[in-house]
Amino acid sequence: MTGEEVVWRGTPSWKALLLYYVKWTVIALLPAGLWVILNSTMSDPPSATIFFALTGLGLLLTYTIGWIKKSTTRYMITDRRIQIRTGLISRNDSSTQLDRVQNVNVSQSVFQRLLGIGNIDWDTAGTDAGDSDFTFYGIDDPGSLRQRVDQALNASH
Repeated sequence: MTGEEVVWRGTPSWKALLLYYVKWTVIALLPAGLWVILNSTMSDPPSATIFFALTGLGLLLTYTIGWIKKSTTRYMITDRRIQIRTGLISRNDSSTQLDRVQNVNVSQSVFQRLLGIGNIDWDTAGTDAGDSDFTFYGIDDPGSLRQRVDQALNASH
């Protein structure tokens, strides 16, 4: 990528993983909640140690996996190309020339609109194959990014 100017670089917003964090935090808290119920209903409840250890492990796994998911997905746009790099142990690196971009689609669910995030899908010429998916998921202020890329495209023509 020598001689290319970086227009934008980023990762999915932490807000894109919000539902993941909420769901798995609740699930991780279930052993502690079960112990509270058992403790209040049984005259000789089981030891709290295993229940709270499972809760702690569940919380640790939830936040570690979420952090890995976010930090191992990297998006970059230069004045010549779009690149998506994912993976921790095995890596997937996809890029396409910026001048091949035909359409830029921004999509936001109701939940994403409330959080100010969205997905940007870059439709490129001649890429109908499934392995040519150039979608940036969970991007903060996707409309602003689309405008920056439009400006970069117009400046290069």
